[in-house]
Amino acid sequence: MDAVGENTELLVQSIKNCSAYKQYRKSERDLRKYPGLSEKLDLLRGDIFAMYSNSPGDEMLDNAEQLERTYQEMQKIPEVNAYLEAEADLCRQIRDIYMRLIREVGIHLPTL
Repeated sequence: MDAVGENTELLVQSIKNCSAYKQYRKSERDLRKYPGLSEKLDLLRGDIFAMYSNSPGDEMLDNAEQLERTYQEMQKIPEVNAYLEAEADLCRQIRDIYMRLIREVGIHLPTL
């Protein structure tokens, strides 16, 4: 394995040992206490992604309010909120790593 591959493996292991990842995995296990909840949460996450990807700016608020009404019962489950928070924390960490790599390597991405 070359140096990049070895260091990539080290980075993966470092992420798996960090508190954000451990909290994410714990939150995943906690969701399993509720049969079928992970599947419902996947639907919610898919709907949120679709809303951000497909909603024109002037419809975003209406669509967000509809999603909130649709999934209001799930919001009452502490494990759902803990999972979403842990997932967001881990994704932010991975995004920060990605952005640092892009910046340091010198890849110029267009501004969206």
